[in-house]
Amino acid sequence: MFKRPHLRAAKRLVNAPSALALLFLVAACNPGGETAATDSTDSPIAPPESTEPEGLVLPAVWQTKDLESPIVSIALAGAVGSTVAVAYEDGGLQFLDFEGERVTGKADIGVSQVADGRYMLLQDTPVTVFPGITSDGDLSLYIHGGDLAEPLPYPLDAGTDDLIEGICSAGPVADSDGVMRVGFWTQGERRQLRTGRIVEAGSDLVLLLNEPIPAARDITACVLSEGDALVYADPVLAAAEVKHRNKTYRFVLDDLGGYSFSNEAGDVYAFTVQDGISVRPPARPVAMAGTGDARGGGYPGGLIVIGGENARGAHTVTYIDPSKVTQEPFGYAPSE
Repeated sequence: MFKRPHLRAAKRLVNAPSALALLFLVAACNPGGETAATDSTDSPIAPPESTEPEGLVLPAVWQTKDLESPIVSIALAGAVGSTVAVAYEDGGLQFLDFEGERVTGKADIGVSQVADGRYMLLQDTPVTVFPGITSDGDLSLYIHGGDLAEPLPYPLDAGTDDLIEGICSAGPVADSDGVMRVGFWTQGERRQLRTGRIVEAGSDLVLLLNEPIPAARDITACVLSEGDALVYADPVLAAAEVKHRNKTYRFVLDDLGGYSFSNEAGDVYAFTVQDGISVRPPARPVAMAGTGDARGGGYPGGLIVIGGENARGAHTVTYIDPSKVTQEPFGYAPSE
């Protein structure tokens, strides 16, 4: 059993309170438990040997225009506030919608990684909130709403002076989970996943930490399910959980550009991504995210997004339709 989570004081930038207050003012005027770790490092990830699509093929259906800067991380907020957060190699952060259009300009605010966000009400103000890691290795939230031209950083105390190396997140399961759940690991403790809950404490947002969860190997990605915290190791580069029609699927990207997914029964299948008529996904994407609730973007089967540089040298986010998996009535099974 884990020890009871403990409250840590929020660590913030000097101007964060006034900036957050400004956000709530602008937006108001312009409405718009504990986990147990499961080691998933042995999941087979087999990129196709042939250039011709074989087996399960998911179509690439849309992509952004050239985003001009190399991408390092992608995250999604589904449902009503359907938003894609893109972190760039130079520390920039930008929000897009599910049609690939820019919600904000590229803000040079020192971001190294982002994790899945949520559309929610904070102090009765509708905002979209993504957790992430700063270029200095600290934990931060990135909040957007109203007519703000760029996301607002809101630093959090992660309870460690070590550099944070990776992060994952998920929405609350119980009321006590507050705004969202997060998991992260640090540069000095790559075999230890720290989990916690971000909650409202008066006018502040603070992190309640659980006891660290050990992992068998160095963590390279993680997923927070309703009951478990899953950790992945090399060669996994990114992992995403997609919940659709009361079923859960976990999609995985490896560092050679290979894809796989697993269903609730634990069956693992490799798949490839097929080019669209005018869509050219990166051959070796560097980031991936997914959601089963993409109603705000017109994807009834959910959405997978990948980012990287394509053969033409353009840095793009590609939108993939997972309906062949998520809308199978009895779950996906390979054809005989």
